[in-house]
This record gives sequence, C-alpha cells and structure tokens, in this order.
Amino acid sequence: MKKKSHFISRPVFSWLLTTDCWLLLMVTGCWLLFPACILFDNTKLEHQRAELARLKEDAEKLRQEAEALRQQTQKEDKEREACNRAFHVFDAGRKAGDTDEAIRKYQEGLELCPTDDVAHNELGEIYMRMGRKAEAATEFQAALRINPNFARAQRNLEIVR
Repeated sequence: MKKKSHFISRPVFSWLLTTDCWLLLMVTGCWLLFPACILFDNTKLEHQRAELARLKEDAEKLRQEAEALRQQTQKEDKEREACNRAFHVFDAGRKAGDTDEAIRKYQEGLELCPTDDVAHNELGEIYMRMGRKAEAATEFQAALRINPNFARAQRNLEIVR
C-alpha cells in the first residue's frame, strides 16, 4: 500500500507565500491554510468591539431617555389630576357669596394647580374689586408668566398700575 503524501505543488505554494492574505502552516504533519488576517490582524475585531461599545452606550442613552419620558409623563398626569380637582375648588370660589371665601377657595385651588393662568387672573380681579391693587398686580403678573399672551390679564395689570 502506497503512503499518501501531503504535497502542495510549487506554484500554489509560491502563490500562497506571496499573497498577504494567507498563511500556510504545517501542524502535526498536515498542511493548514489560514487567512493571515484572522491570526494576526485584529482590526476587524477591534472595529466590532468599538461598534458594540457604541451600541451599548446608545442603548443606555435610549433607556435613560425613556425613563425620563416616563417620569415626565407621570408628573404631567399628577399635575393634570390636581388641576382637575382644583377646577371644582375654583368653581366653588366663583359661586361663593363672600369675597373672603372666594379668595380662600382660589388660594386653595392654586395650591393644587399653580399653573392655572385663568384662576390667577380671576383672583386678581377679586383683589382689584376689593381695592387690593398690589395683590391684584401680583396675580395678574403670575397669569402673564404662565401665559404671556393672556390679553385680559395684561389689560387688568395695566388698570391696577
């Protein structure tokens, strides 16, 4: 029985040695052909690692943004619920026969919903009718900080000044 030899012809062997992409190794009597870049060039691997790190960083940023949006939504929901409750208090203030009771109701409602520009203006109008110009001006200014285009509050502020 004839023994098989592991022989690579000289032209193929020469080609393998002259290209930069291949490496020919003899391991335990067998010739193995490897792409040289796999064994020695980590550029592709380093690019992949860098891309993976960038993707992880992007994912963390997205997670943080999503959490911030969730928290903002929760805050807005709570504020909306508080303003809905405040609306009933403001309504009681409008219906109050006594101006002191009306003022208390508006102040109570504004503690629940301090961003209600209309309520600030209406409280300012109550103060204005009572001759309490400084307090009225403060409420009209609060309404205008919330809504700078609130013409009625602007007009009322001009009257008390």
